[in-house]
Order: sequence, then structure tokens, then C-alpha cells
Amino acid sequence: MQNTMNYRSFLWIIGAMAAVFLILFLILSGQATEKRQQETALNVTLNRLEEANKEMENRLKLVETEDYVVTSAMNNYAFINRNDLRFQFTNPEALYAYTEDELKILMDEMSD
Repeated sequence: MQNTMNYRSFLWIIGAMAAVFLILFLILSGQATEKRQQETALNVTLNRLEEANKEMENRLKLVETEDYVVTSAMNNYAFINRNDLRFQFTNPEALYAYTEDELKILMDEMSD
């Protein structure tokens, strides 16, 4: 039986394959490291945003309380004093003489 491939050629092919696999391994290893760094950065950002969200939810819960509304009205805007009666309007449009549609009709009639 005759040898169709000598050992040099066989070793050269094995070496070339090993070099290709090594290059691919290094490329994929670099990409994996980069993806891990991106994941770490995104986790840090996610944690920061979750903390900010919790803070905003807590602030929203506080703002919805009656004590906050009264304290804010007294301290920031001097709308009421501590012993004043407070009225809360559920339909502020009722304070106006005309609705927006009625005002538009009135303005149209006045311009004619």
C-alpha cells in the first residue's frame, strides 16, 4: 500500500487548522469579554434606574397625601394658613362662566 500523504503535509494541515482555531478562539474570547463588560455596564444602569424609579414612586405616594398638599400650599404658595378651611374642586370648569366651546361661539359671534 502506498502512502498518499507524507507526514510533513499532515503536520502542516494540522498546524494550519490549529492556527485557524486559535485565531477564532481569540476573536470570540475578545467578543465575549466585551459583551460581559457591556452587560455589567447595563446592570449598573438598570440598578440606578430602578433606584430612581423607587424614589419617584415614594415621592408620588407622598405627593398624593393630604398632608403634603396642605403643607405645600402653606409653605410654598402661602395659599392657606394652618387653621383655614380647604376646598377641593373636582370639577374646576364649574368655576368659569363659560366652557371653552361656549367661549369660542361667543368670540365668533363678537367678531362678526
